[in-house]
Amino acid sequence: MTKRFVDYDFDRSLGFWNLLNKSPGVWFQNKKKADNAEGLWRIHDGLYDVTNFIQLHPGGKFWLEETKGMDVTEFFESHHVRSDKPEKMLKRFYVREAKGPRLSKYTFADNGFYRTLKRRVREVLKTIPEDRDDFSKFWCDVMVLTTFIFACSANYYSMYTLAFLAGFFSSLSLTATHNFIHQKDNWRMYYADVMLFPSRDARIFHAISHHMYTNTVADIQFIAGKPFIDHLPGPKSFIKKYLSWIYTPLLLWPILFYLTQLLSTLEYFVTKKRRGLEACLTFTVPFAMYIFGRQPLGTTLWMWQIIIVVYSFFFSIVALALNHAHPDIFVDGDLTRSEAEWDWGINQLDTSQDRTSANSYKLVVLLSFGDHGLHHLFPSLDHSILHDLYPVLEETLKEFNLNSIRMNTYSDLLMGYFKRMKMELPNLDPNSLGYIKK
Repeated sequence: MTKRFVDYDFDRSLGFWNLLNKSPGVWFQNKKKADNAEGLWRIHDGLYDVTNFIQLHPGGKFWLEETKGMDVTEFFESHHVRSDKPEKMLKRFYVREAKGPRLSKYTFADNGFYRTLKRRVREVLKTIPEDRDDFSKFWCDVMVLTTFIFACSANYYSMYTLAFLAGFFSSLSLTATHNFIHQKDNWRMYYADVMLFPSRDARIFHAISHHMYTNTVADIQFIAGKPFIDHLPGPKSFIKKYLSWIYTPLLLWPILFYLTQLLSTLEYFVTKKRRGLEACLTFTVPFAMYIFGRQPLGTTLWMWQIIIVVYSFFFSIVALALNHAHPDIFVDGDLTRSEAEWDWGINQLDTSQDRTSANSYKLVVLLSFGDHGLHHLFPSLDHSILHDLYPVLEETLKEFNLNSIRMNTYSDLLMGYFKRMKMELPNLDPNSLGYIKK
């Protein structure tokens, strides 16, 4: 019998008619209700009130405002890496002990894998120049500018080849922007709004849900495709098991960003929470195409749809199919490690695999979710830094008798994405890392 890392029940019955439950805002509401943090912030077994610190938070007020009423243990642990000052400051805001155990069973023992690694990473970070992230900033700006140039040119010359390139570079732009979604409030994160993925939604959907509860029923990114895309073990129809190989890439991937916009719109009717001025950024690309492309509005909008479809397809491959869904990667319902090894860091690596070619150059890392295991361990660190952390990661893995991160090829991971959808029985040996054989 398999055990679960999280006891969040609200996600298990997600289906087509429960579409709204897959929206970031509604997921937030459901999680807060389940966590029962009494309108405060829960970290481990304590309740804290950081209301008066929101405006002073170095990472920006979003992360504190939006998570009020939630268990933020995983987020607090993984986003305060450079210094132990946040842990010391936290004592000032203590209110009382929380009622009941956490619904998340992940552990952060002081002598465990993750905290041991974090202390070592902290020392490495002191040796890295502060301007290292200029590389990521520059190339992110270049990708977005290139997208606009190709989009406007496609409309001006009425060339589908240029529209295809605009879509491809849109995918690269959002992948690069993803780096800034995880960091403190910054203006580059709004590139996501330009690229049809609301930055607020991306932070909830991806940075909080997916990164903290990877491949579990609490990972809304992982299970958002149900009932059409289902990687969890359990009974599946012939259509799910075999026709998903056809309808997923041909029908679902090309409409990804239509769906994100639909969810964002429908969510308002439940949460009544309006999007800010960043919502206007959604129309930046077609507006530029119309102004500089000198084509009728109808022609401009049609060319924009071509760009969106191409963009959705390429981004879906890189973001959804190449990192977390594979028969050898742990998903909720598979056999877990022993409870003594429910360390959050170990399980982040069990739910991820890397691609050798994606880890080869800094630019490739930025544009293809490279160094993915390390990114999941330390999501707020700039991608340009991650490569420097491999020596201490390898040292810590060896110390805990764990193998190096499993590397794979693009083709095997892509095929594994579809093979996972066929699986009905849980994987009884799912640990991606494995143990060092003695």
